[in-house]
Parts: sequence; C-alpha cells; structure tokens
Amino acid sequence: MEIVNLRMHNIRKLKPLILEKGVFNNESYILLLSRKSVKGNIKEDKVFKYLDAQDDDKVMAKKTATVMALDSSSYREIEELVIPDTAIVVDGRIVGFGMPLIKNHRNLGVIINDDDTKLKTKLKYLKDVGSLIDRVQRQDDEYKLNFGDLNEFNFIIDTDDNIRAVDLDSAYIGTGTPTFTAYYLLKNPYIKQVPEKYHVDRYNQVTPSDNSDLYCFNMILLNAISGQDMFKKDISLYYAYTSYLKDLGVPKDLIKCFNDIYTPAQNMNPKDMLEELNAFPEKDLKYRTFIKRKRLY
Repeated sequence: MEIVNLRMHNIRKLKPLILEKGVFNNESYILLLSRKSVKGNIKEDKVFKYLDAQDDDKVMAKKTATVMALDSSSYREIEELVIPDTAIVVDGRIVGFGMPLIKNHRNLGVIINDDDTKLKTKLKYLKDVGSLIDRVQRQDDEYKLNFGDLNEFNFIIDTDDNIRAVDLDSAYIGTGTPTFTAYYLLKNPYIKQVPEKYHVDRYNQVTPSDNSDLYCFNMILLNAISGQDMFKKDISLYYAYTSYLKDLGVPKDLIKCFNDIYTPAQNMNPKDMLEELNAFPEKDLKYRTFIKRKRLY
C-alpha cells in the first residue's frame, strides 16, 4: 500500500471525475489524481475517493482495514476487482483512497436501467457479474470477501467489455461488520423474517454474508427482467410475479433461486441459467405485463 501525503490546497485543485448521468455517490467526492509512480517514475492517473466519512473514526478504521487487507491478499489476483492501492493522507489522517483509473468505462447501473438496452445485453453482463461473485466466494475461506453493498452501480464495463467491481473500500474481508449501506437489504423489510439467514441487528444494520450478496444479485436480475424494483414489492405480489414467470415456462431452478430469497434455504447463484431467459419475449417478462394480465382474470 502506497502512502501519499497531500495538503488540503492540493486536494482543492484536483479535478472531479465526471460520472455518467444517473450515477450518484453520496459518501465521497470522486477526484482525478495525476502523479508520478514510485515504480519507474512514470506519470499515472488514479481515481481518488475523498471520503465524507473521514471524521468518523470507526468508519474510517473499518475502511482502512478493508483496503489494507485487500491490497495484500490473494484477491489481488482477480483482475476484475479494482482494489485501492493508495492511502491519501492529510495532516497525519487518512482522508481517502486511490485506485487505478479505468478510462472510458461505462457504468453497469446506467446500462441496466436504460430502457433502450436489450435484455440479451443486460443478461450478458449480469452473467459476468455472477461469475465474478462465484470466483470471489471461492477465493479465500479464511479471509472471506463479501461485497456488502452489492448493486449494479458498483460495477463498470471497461473498453474490452469486461466487468470490473469498484467501491471496494465498502466491502468486507475476514469477519464481516455491520453496515448501514447495503441498499437492497435495508430497503426490504421482509429479510428480517429470516434472521438466521440475513443478520440484521436492532439498529437496522446488516452483517454481510454470501447469502446477502446473492440476495442482492438475484434482486438486480429480477429488477432487470421485470423493469421494477422487486425488492420493494409486497411479498404476496413478489411470489405472484415469480409464479407468473413459472407459468411462462421460466426454468424451475431459476424460479427456485428467486423464491428461496425469503426462506431459510441458502441462496443460489443464477448465473448459469441466465441465457435461458433469452428465449422469452422481453415484454412478457415485464412486471407491468404480469399486472395487466392479472387484471384480466
């Protein structure tokens, strides 16, 4: 881990990284940091994540421990993980982290939430995300990595059309600690009905696990094919929609992935079943089509 000391007047001169329309970042300022590398004295560009949470010692300690652990772990072997490799220090305090700049990337969240993106394209990228999740979960049993706040906006597509995971200072390596930021989990009241599976404390904090990561991934997939925020739906409507998908002929193993989200059964990774959805007209899979047909009977 490289340590870079800056002064506040240096930080104020840095240019912001322009994010795609629809991409929001509430916990930090994303800046561009150009400097000469320690190795080879070559000028390089980095993404500098200047954190709003720097005055919260508990949050910064957790993020710093995560970044340090990732930087020295076997996860470094996984090219798809954009792991922070630099700690930015001002007056002896870490204020953020630097990581490799992936130039000319596209954000997966923007792609998935664009109505003009074909379902086939969405499923292709989601299969890549599923494969990355599977690889990460099998990488290191002792220092387990969970993404924690797993959502489509924390993945980007590089110029070689490869998936890359970002925002990894918010991940959890080793022993998971509770988080307030797992969006798909904290917005869904029904996960509290399965406490042995999703660990939510009385302060509404979630401790990440393989189950919570796979829950989020299944919800991203459901949102993509339905055109709705399925994690916000009443549980009876949720099951009615998955039954509708079953009646369409969607593979039963994929339906089981969706239905098991709210049961004690371990969550499954649906990545190997996604291509089968290409056999169905996009319109038929939409939630609004389900509601329309439901009203006809």
